[in-house]
Amino acid sequence: MKTTSLLTLTFLFLSAKVSAQDAALLAAERARGIMTGSNGVQWTVTVKSSDGRSAAFRAISQSGKIWAEVRSPDEARGRKYIAESKGAMWFWKPGLSRPVSVSKRQRLSGDAAIGDIASTSYVDGYKLESTSQGEIDGEPATIYILKANSFTDTYREIRYWVTKKGNLGKKAEFYAKSGTLIRSSTMEYGNQVNGKPFLSKMTVKDADKTVELTFTEVKIGSYPAALFDKKNLGK
Repeated sequence: MKTTSLLTLTFLFLSAKVSAQDAALLAAERARGIMTGSNGVQWTVTVKSSDGRSAAFRAISQSGKIWAEVRSPDEARGRKYIAESKGAMWFWKPGLSRPVSVSKRQRLSGDAAIGDIASTSYVDGYKLESTSQGEIDGEPATIYILKANSFTDTYREIRYWVTKKGNLGKKAEFYAKSGTLIRSSTMEYGNQVNGKPFLSKMTVKDADKTVELTFTEVKIGSYPAALFDKKNLGK
């Protein structure tokens, strides 16, 4: 279950903070959960993997940080995580005297490897290289080409499809330094926030696995900074 937990939390960083590179790109990121200023988003995340495993979390994302608590399965209930878009992650479960740091290698091991796409920040590690015109699900779209800033970034290139109408990010592809497509994700926007479409489902695929995340009970609000302090994780 711990691996599934790490997988889910890193997936949430597909909503990592982005820079003002392009107005439509920013609008697309907001629809995926990017909140600016003092606003954050809380939701329930249900995870189902093609290998039969499942989990549910309550998660809160704000200012480039995520707090998450496991709701199911029962044997993992009460486990908590804090993670930052730049890579730091902490884990706590009942019985531990203090939170434990989760290394990048641990986050990338086993099933968690596919979740690495979520810990990739579009602003910290990538820059907008170019755009082209295309379509997604029959809709006209802008395809954003994002290039890595350094050789240490996980992916050499990210391609991101944003619809012309509504500025919704519908698809992303992640490429290795060799130019090989490693994995992809698709997004759906069945939720509503302030009368606008908001992320409701994300499906991530690689060569041999599919992971589906469903986002429900969306609440926009301002959450205390202390919630994201690892010193308070077990309290």
